[in-house]
Amino acid sequence: MIGAEAIQQFAMTQSSSKGSRLISRVLPVAVKLWLQSQLDEIGNLNFKIQATDRQVLSGYIPGIALSAQQAVYDGVQITDVNVQARDIKINIGQVLRGKPLQLKQAFPIEGQVVLDSDALAASSTESILAAGLLDFWQTLLAKEDVAAEVATYYGADLGALNDPNLSGYQSKIQTLGTDLQLHLMRNEHSEIGLRGCLTIDRGYILQLTNAQWCLSSGEHVRSDALRDFCWNLGEQTDVHSLKVQNDQLTCQCKIMVQP
Repeated sequence: MIGAEAIQQFAMTQSSSKGSRLISRVLPVAVKLWLQSQLDEIGNLNFKIQATDRQVLSGYIPGIALSAQQAVYDGVQITDVNVQARDIKINIGQVLRGKPLQLKQAFPIEGQVVLDSDALAASSTESILAAGLLDFWQTLLAKEDVAAEVATYYGADLGALNDPNLSGYQSKIQTLGTDLQLHLMRNEHSEIGLRGCLTIDRGYILQLTNAQWCLSSGEHVRSDALRDFCWNLGEQTDVHSLKVQNDQLTCQCKIMVQP
């Protein structure tokens, strides 16, 4: 790997036109290939590298502004994303020799992610979102007072009440006005429905307010057991806001990208 002194010497001996070509040709290709390696799919990708030639040649990128539509990350289908990445350090010496771009340290990405109703539906199976939804249901049904309400409204013989792992179940998520509605499904049939408004506290506490059970009759019954229910997403999570509007879920958040 080319050392720091060699990189600096290279930067000093190149003409400004050659330095400009590094940013305009070599680095964008490397960045695009790295992004494609991190995502299952990505469409309409646009990004702007915010750095001088000298910064790039030292392996440092102060910022990258990025937008994309119809991206897929670990099975989650994202309708639209607009983010800003900062303080990126890369293996510039190897990139100059035609090697893939690699990160040298974690860096933050902050911005907005939008999932419309179609994206939410498509992300409800075989994705990190699907796994998170099932984990959410497992957390709910493990609470005795919640399980008692479920037994009251859906029947005490409901299989989900006797299966803590929810084997054979999946969760469906959809927008409904300014609320989200979750369904616990088995064999493509909804067995439990839950509607409520989601808010965020301190960036990592998910709060469910106005929780209502959605019955097969079409009736919505307020849940006393889930009054002001909170779910800890982990202190590494930094969500600024969650909003459901116009049939889409908008999330303002900050994440750390690891090497």
